[in-house]
Amino acid sequence: MRRQFSLLIAMVAVAAIAVAVACAGGGQAAATSTAAPTERQRVQNLVPFDVANCFPSKLDLGKTANEYTLQAAFRGARPAINECLADGKVQNASAATKGKASISMDASGTSVTVTGDGLQPSATACIEKVIRAQLEGVSAPSGGKPLTLDGPFERDPASMVRMGLNEASDVQGSIRLGVPQWCSCFDSIKTQAPPELAGTVTLNRADIIAHAGALKAPDGGQVSDRAVISALQPTDPSGAQVASCVNQKVEALPLKSTSEQLAVPAQVLLVNSGGAPTMPANTAPPMQFAQLDAVRESRQAHAFAALARRQNVADAYDKQVQAYQAAANSKDSKKRKSASSMVKDLKAGCASLVKADDEYSKALEGEAAVEQQALSLAQSLKAKDASWGEAENASAAALADTNKQLDASKQLRAANEKACPKEKF
Repeated sequence: MRRQFSLLIAMVAVAAIAVAVACAGGGQAAATSTAAPTERQRVQNLVPFDVANCFPSKLDLGKTANEYTLQAAFRGARPAINECLADGKVQNASAATKGKASISMDASGTSVTVTGDGLQPSATACIEKVIRAQLEGVSAPSGGKPLTLDGPFERDPASMVRMGLNEASDVQGSIRLGVPQWCSCFDSIKTQAPPELAGTVTLNRADIIAHAGALKAPDGGQVSDRAVISALQPTDPSGAQVASCVNQKVEALPLKSTSEQLAVPAQVLLVNSGGAPTMPANTAPPMQFAQLDAVRESRQAHAFAALARRQNVADAYDKQVQAYQAAANSKDSKKRKSASSMVKDLKAGCASLVKADDEYSKALEGEAAVEQQALSLAQSLKAKDASWGEAENASAAALADTNKQLDASKQLRAANEKACPKEKF
């Protein structure tokens, strides 16, 4: 009577939607006529930050690990793993970072080994720490085989913060590296899709500030005596509070320029894997996809966690069934008689299994919902630009895979409920 998920594979490969974050230009303020040529250099280091890292949460994996637990833990740690690799100085920033986290769990404990080309010790330690955080309080069943998983990760140089590219990009990079310390700015959007912030960050050189009162700007106005002036604006009015807070944080950074005045078209790109999937309609399509993909991966992690919990309930119910069958088929009359007293516990155990089936199905439905949103967005964009066809295909494949799992979950749930013991077993 074992209720195993034979239709599912622990290592489900869901096609990831490739999101190329475009360099959207912010408004550039007027600079002095002697401004350095770096103002005209392209601003890079446009690396999104997942706001969910400000509010870390641990998946409910149960207390005993099984074949799905490590997969759930690794996926649950992905936002933090991505942030571990955001800074190019912790890896070889001139080439793509490809590595893996080898996770092993047995009766002696948990082992996490991180390997990859060009990774610095700080990066490997960071990744190991966030994976272990997801597995805290979880142990392997005694007497069983070790549970293992190789979780791959990859980071393209374009999605790393790399300093020294040019003066303007270094300003953008310093802002991005500061964002994880500004979590208080994101309290109001903890469960929401975040705003996109863009505008000009202006730097005034120290000697100009010292004589600001005696100098005139090209437009005839007074030269500012502030070292950093941040004018980031949200693309949607709902982000006004976040923008105000972030501007204050940017202005507190020790940013400097060799130019008399340097105006940098800066952006703070945010996603929130723990928030709502839909960004304001006027958000750039690549960022809309980035948000949908972040939420999809989070919901996928929760689905694996629900599957891990469900498997533990199934294992416990199997033991109840085996104990009942052993007693009912025993040659010992006392043991056969005791079987009748087990029916109440069997009914409760089977009811718990059906409930766990429902929880897993609900998690899959949440995952499928965001994949459907991604597909609909890709289809609407493809109608105007055929290049979105690849995103449409990836979204459709992900949705089809999740729906297949959901159908299997519902079928198994129906079979379990039908097989549950009634008044007589």
